[in-house]
Parts: sequence; structure tokens; C-alpha cells
Amino acid sequence: MYVDDKIFGDLEKKEFLSDRKIEELKNSPYIKIIPEDPTPKDEIKIILTCTPSQNYRTIYYKIDSQTSEIQEVPAEIKDVIWDNDFFSFLQILEAQIPPLYREGIIEIRLNPEDNHEKNYYSFSIDEFEPPKWTQESIIYHIFVDRFAKDNHEVILSNNLKEKLGGNIKGIINHLDYIESLGINTIWLSPIFKSTSYHGYDIEDYFDIDPAWGNKEDLKRLVNNAFERGIRIILDLVPNHLSYLNPIFQDALNNKNSKYRNWFIFKDDNSYESFFGVKSMPKINLKNREARKYIIEAAKYWIKNFGISGYRLDYAVGPDINFWTEYYYSIKKDFPETFHFGEIVDTPEYVKKFIGKMDGVLDFYLFKLLREFFIGKKWESEEFLKIIDLRYRFYKNHIKLLSFLENHDSNRFLFVANDKRLLKIASILQFSLNEIPIIYNGQEMGANQYRNILEGNRAIHEYVRLPIPWNETKQDLELIEFYKKLSRIRKNYSALYKGDFILCPIKDIISFYKIYEDQKILIIINNTEEEKHIYLKGIFKSLLNNEIYKNDLIVHPLEGYILLELNH
Repeated sequence: MYVDDKIFGDLEKKEFLSDRKIEELKNSPYIKIIPEDPTPKDEIKIILTCTPSQNYRTIYYKIDSQTSEIQEVPAEIKDVIWDNDFFSFLQILEAQIPPLYREGIIEIRLNPEDNHEKNYYSFSIDEFEPPKWTQESIIYHIFVDRFAKDNHEVILSNNLKEKLGGNIKGIINHLDYIESLGINTIWLSPIFKSTSYHGYDIEDYFDIDPAWGNKEDLKRLVNNAFERGIRIILDLVPNHLSYLNPIFQDALNNKNSKYRNWFIFKDDNSYESFFGVKSMPKINLKNREARKYIIEAAKYWIKNFGISGYRLDYAVGPDINFWTEYYYSIKKDFPETFHFGEIVDTPEYVKKFIGKMDGVLDFYLFKLLREFFIGKKWESEEFLKIIDLRYRFYKNHIKLLSFLENHDSNRFLFVANDKRLLKIASILQFSLNEIPIIYNGQEMGANQYRNILEGNRAIHEYVRLPIPWNETKQDLELIEFYKKLSRIRKNYSALYKGDFILCPIKDIISFYKIYEDQKILIIINNTEEEKHIYLKGIFKSLLNNEIYKNDLIVHPLEGYILLELNH
């Protein structure tokens, strides 16, 4: 079956990546630091990839932008390479910054006269890391407007682009259900005052939209959830806001507005916006005051409401130096919060965000999982090898989060049309070290009636339908399956922090997860044929408690989580 979810769009076109690389190199050198996430004790190597016209022999840097003292270190040519995309020689320059023995933000400049809004590259020196509680996290992603209205199901409307009434009280009233799933973290779609039903165009970063509730409702949700061992994560949108936001209206209608430089206006008073959608003007996060505003908004909800962090919308949009300041500023004050980005880009590009956030949504894994289980694109051995190479590539320097569907993609079941595929894909997802995310309704077999992809546009409303709370509309067996998966993952730490050891078996997904005295074998048959496997040992199935030794018959589209008993 051919599967094309258009997840990466133009990024899968070599010409696009080549043109982007050329354009980026023309504007400024490619800068890389080693180590990727330095601590105060580290000597830092700065590596620059430069075009022939970029003849830098000195690197300038400042420690914290508030200080005026500029340091400088020599840059030496270490290598010359040929680049087919650029069709030219490129210079590899290196410079060293000695250990600083204190935390702070370093700003690298290639010209000493450049200011904060011109070309520079920043990174933080710190010992921040994802909080320990995230190791055991299982995240439930709630699309607030479509989840539940008070005690009732949200009523489907002919106009799916209007607010249908899902609210925070509806989430509070379903906390028992969410807890029963084994969920310990809830990620909410944006709840701030907004023009739209989805909330990604914010009118006020410091208030909640009355359609979804109020601040007292949020406090109740956070407190009631925390009593159940569940944390609340909000969705933050720093790249753009609503054109109705008073800040933008002031800037639009007054060229002398103090907010004018918070946006990117052109001579004809037009402005840059999110993918050309004029109702969502882009925020100029190279502007120091605009940065401060967004960061203070993020701190406000942590400090006053006890939320545990943010999913960071369209993280590739803001100036990347914004993320340095965002992460350092918030983690310094609230080290136990968790911040993960939506980065729909190549793994190479994702690595640029190491040290600038705790984690990232793994869109490449999302693509792999759907291609393997639904599209049958990969042989099992090749698929597993790519999974293994991902671990080696990221080197645990950034937390990865896995998902099978989300609010921007077709439901897995809609594309697969087979519940067995969803179950075995979920077995794999819950057996990897990545933090698993369940999109609300996925666990009960919620589906859609129409493909969101139509020509060159995506109509996301079809995957944001109201959640069915009538049990006659739910797959109760699937709900019990997800409860069991969550329980197994929580009880066996090898599944979320164990070593990933390949165990090649032809046409079968087979690998070990090993941690301390736990050795767990994952077996998944993604074919329509019965497979006979010889087991070297005695195993207990964590899904049905049966004991297996010697021969194992794996039925089509079936998976096992096997605890080895005699190792």
C-alpha cells in the first residue's frame, strides 16, 4: 500500500534541500559547536563552514548580551572540502573558547560591530537537562475544543471551523478516564484567548479564551490532575499571533508604534505571516522586547498555575537564537519544567536545537512508522537498522517523543483500515525509549470520514472531530489494550530507558530492551503470513502472562512483549 502523508513536503526533494543549503551558506557560515550541549567545565570548539568569500580569521564572542566586553579568539583553516550542492570549495575553520566555569549565554559574532538584530549565533553553557519525571511520561494530547463540554460530548457541527464548545471543565470531568489509561502527562492544544477554534492564533498570551474556560478552571485542572500524578503541559505559539491581537493592531495602524519592530513590515505596509496566512502575522523574535514578552508569558503560566512545561509550536519559525534565550531563561528559574519542539525537518536540522530545548517531536520516526506498518515500504531488518542509527545519531543529547497520529495528520486507523496494525505499531512505540504520545481518541478507535489531504491543501478539521464518549461508539477492547501497554511500560523500566539491541530474524521485528536485571524481547510480525520462531530461553508474555520456550508461533499482524526469565 502506498502511503504519502506529505509529512515533510518539499524537504523530501533533493533540489529544495540543495537550494536551501546554498542560500543559507551565502548569507552566513554554517556554525557548529563541540560539545553540542556544553557545560561550564567544557572547552568549546567552534567549527565554521565558509564559502571562499567568507574570510574570517577572528571569532568574536560575548558572555551574556548585557555585558559590553567582547572577547576574541583566532580562527584557523583546518580543512578544505568540495561541495557538490554549492559547486565550490568550502573552508572549514576552527576556534577554541576556553572553559568558563560558570553558566551563561555565549553570542558568537563574525564582525565585532554586529548588534543583537544582526547575524550572530548563540548557545548556552549550563547543566540543564530534561526533568527526571519525563523518563516515565506517557503523554495524552488533547484538542481542547473537540474533547468534551462539561459532562457532555461535543456536538458535531456543519461548520467544523467554528468553536464547538469543548472546554477545560470537560477535561476535569474526564480525569478519571485519563488516569485509567495510565497517562501521567496531558498536553493541551492552545487555551489562550484566540480568534479560532484551534487556538494557534493568539489574541492575548496572558488570558484564557472564555470559550474554553477561565484561570480558575485551569488551576482546578492542574491541581486535580496533580493529585492523580498527572502533569499539565500547554501549547505555546511564539512564531505568530492573531491579527486581532492589540499589539499587532497598534503596530499595523501606527508606523511609530513601539511594537512596529515586533513584526516584519514591508514598505507597502504588508507584513510577513505564517505560511502567508495574513490573519497570523509573524513575530520578529530578533527584537529583544518581543522575545522578552513571549518568554515572560511562558513563565507566567508556570509560576502562577503550576503547569509543567510547553509543547513549542512551529519551532523552526522563530530565529534560532530565540530558543537559546527562551530555554536558558526558563530552565534557570524552573528547572523541573519540560519543553519540546515541533520541528518538521530533517534529523540533521533537528540537531541544531540540541541545548536549546529538552526534546523534539520525532517526525522522522512518525514517517518511518507509518511507512513500515501501513505502507510496507521497508524490510524489517532495514527498518530496525534505521531505528538503531537514530539512537546513534542523536546520542541521547535531546529527548525524542514518538507518536502515530496527531492533530495535523490523518488518523492511523483511517489510513491503515486495520486495528491490528494500530496495535502492533503501538507495541513498538511503547517499547522504544522515546516518550510515547497518544492523540485523544486514538485509544478508543476514533476515526474520520474524509481524507485531510485534498490536492495541495490540508483540511485538518477532519482529524479534529469531537471525541465519542458514548461507549457504543468506542472500541472498548482497544481501550483495554492501551491500558495494558501503559501498565507494562510503567512496570518495566527497560522499555523506557533500556539499551536497544538488534536481534535479527528474517521478516520479523525483533530486538531486545535491556536495563539492569531486565531483558525484554520484542517480537512483531508485520506480514500476512504466520511465522515460526525458535526462542533461546524461557519467556513470559507481558501482554497475556503466558510462558513461552523453544517454539513461538507468531500470527499475522501480531506482536509480543516477552520478559526473559532465565537470563
